[in-house]
Amino acid sequence: MNGKEETVIGMAVNNRIGIQTQAGNRRVSIQILNLRYQEGPGKPHQTLYFKVVQKAHAEIALLNEGLKAQIRTTGNKHVDTAHLRYSLGRALWLSNKPLETTQALKEFQAAIMFLKQHEPTHHSLKAFEKARDLAQKSVTLFQETGKRSAWPYWRLPTSRREDKRAMIDHFRELLAMAGREREATITANTMQQGLRRHSLHGFTSPTPDPVDRTTFTKLACDEIDRMK
Repeated sequence: MNGKEETVIGMAVNNRIGIQTQAGNRRVSIQILNLRYQEGPGKPHQTLYFKVVQKAHAEIALLNEGLKAQIRTTGNKHVDTAHLRYSLGRALWLSNKPLETTQALKEFQAAIMFLKQHEPTHHSLKAFEKARDLAQKSVTLFQETGKRSAWPYWRLPTSRREDKRAMIDHFRELLAMAGREREATITANTMQQGLRRHSLHGFTSPTPDPVDRTTFTKLACDEIDRMK
């Protein structure tokens, strides 16, 4: 389903959301971080993104309350408490935000410590440790200069260097599509249409015509920075 435009249905649950496919009329559940959102031509694509963020935060709040209730009922020394910590940590981590990812790491570590002390052979220990390691990598990325969460995407944060590399590849694709490889430039109209593929629908920067690779890359990356 990569690259397909489909319709979002229902609410975000466990960091997944329902998708209604156009072909075959199927309904599937897909992880939020694997989707790029827009509400259609002429509509503010950030609206749906903020809706999904709100649902994800509601899920985090619900899991937080569930963990508190579990602790009140059975205390910290119960395997169900460890599993609730893992579920809360996973929801926090998949939000792909710096503060929440740091909080997720603490929840994973607490769950792992409990299992190692009380249930060292438990089948969930490896899954907990894998999630902890992935969350740690995310925390490390957020701590690097120039790294940040790339709105409106739910994905690993990108740097200006990574954005530039992606836009150079995109410019090469647009050259081939327009049949202008020998000229090594594209028209301003092709540029704006091409940038819509990266959710840059509100692109308003002054654009010379024709556009070479250096100009395209700078204008596109500047616009991505403004979105971030």
